[in-house]
Amino acid sequence: MNKLDFKLITIKEVKSQYPFLIEREGFDYFEEWEDQDFFLIANGNVNFEGNFYLDLYEDKEKKWLTNVLNLPLKDIDARRIEGILINGDFSTNGTIINAEGDYGPYIYINGNVTCQSLLLGGAYTEIIGNVKAKEVVMTSYNHGNFKCTGLIEAPVFIVEDHYTTFVERKNNLFYYNDKTDDFDAKNECEYDEVSGEDIISIELRKHLDNPLIETFEELKRELEFGELILKQNNPPAKTYEYWRGRVLSNYRDLKLVPKEFKTEELCNLALNISYHALSFMDENLITFEFCDKLVGKDGFAIQVIPDEFITKELCFKAAEKGTMLRLIPSAYYSEELILLIFKNGKHQPDINDVPSEFVTESLLKEYVKIGRGLWLDKACKENRIDKLSILKQVVDSGIEYLDTVFGNHFSKEIVDYAFSVYNNEKYKEEWRNYVEKYRVKFERIGLEGDSQKE
Repeated sequence: MNKLDFKLITIKEVKSQYPFLIEREGFDYFEEWEDQDFFLIANGNVNFEGNFYLDLYEDKEKKWLTNVLNLPLKDIDARRIEGILINGDFSTNGTIINAEGDYGPYIYINGNVTCQSLLLGGAYTEIIGNVKAKEVVMTSYNHGNFKCTGLIEAPVFIVEDHYTTFVERKNNLFYYNDKTDDFDAKNECEYDEVSGEDIISIELRKHLDNPLIETFEELKRELEFGELILKQNNPPAKTYEYWRGRVLSNYRDLKLVPKEFKTEELCNLALNISYHALSFMDENLITFEFCDKLVGKDGFAIQVIPDEFITKELCFKAAEKGTMLRLIPSAYYSEELILLIFKNGKHQPDINDVPSEFVTESLLKEYVKIGRGLWLDKACKENRIDKLSILKQVVDSGIEYLDTVFGNHFSKEIVDYAFSVYNNEKYKEEWRNYVEKYRVKFERIGLEGDSQKE
């Protein structure tokens, strides 16, 4: 059987033609399927060429499916595919890929599976038979479920926080299962406090073709690309163009690029996608001019700049471009810098980020004027500053700030003060407009709107 023997049939037809599926635990697990939804079906043994993708909800996989079914993309888009049934053995010279960890279709293979590698994430997968992989069987993340009634045979078998059950296994290079802990201590991960990542064991890394792979997440990305990853299988050499494509698809893959290909051009390509790529660059390529340019594009980039390149001037540039105070080293804090960050921030200023020694009346006044002063009460109490005094100073700053004061800090005391300042001929019309706008609030605290107009 070749790939053209796959077809789409409705779930109503699946229930009629394959009634044994109905009682399976993962079949319509959340009882959300409709009879007019679809399954991808192969009724018999399948010999497939290339990678086989299980995430049939995703755009890339839909395009792949157009070739499998010889259907236009609009026909694939019009169908909701909830499951995959292969009613027989399944063999492919590529990798079987369920890269999405949060969800996936229901998959039932009524026979043995042979493949290069098997990567499972959020799908509910049942294989009624054995699995034999040339390289890796990996199940990852706790949203998915994998049941195999037979033998898992692969040089490398990894179960990472995933519901995986099987009858027996044969893995001559490496086995890790954090759900059962029935593996050799030398295969255990090691937590890295700096990165917050679990670093895979040396025992596994010594078998990998790319020595720069350090985490399961990085290993998963290799499997998602259908790559050969074990030294023993002599993976083909990769070119600069290959790595350029990888970096374009995910800037984090810059970390995995061999030194001879990690050029300034490639690094800039990654940095154009995200400033977080800076942490994957070689130190000799990082200069002050380079950091200055990066922060000039996005103030949030200050968080990845090496300490030796951070200056007062660079912090002010970050503030001008928009950043958060907590990303700036405290040694450079000043009222001027804090207010610049508040003025240029993408979100409401957060006074909670400001150390108490910088929380002054002048700072709080500007804090209310710049935003809404959402944490003014808390800041005043913690620093023993009179809130009413701050609000009076804001009122004195101009009638245009009454929207901020009345909208967020309305009280009889502040209304009375504003009335004393702006109830005059010069501001008569503007005052009337504010009274009308906040009439409901005036009435709620027992003030007559009309009396405030006179």
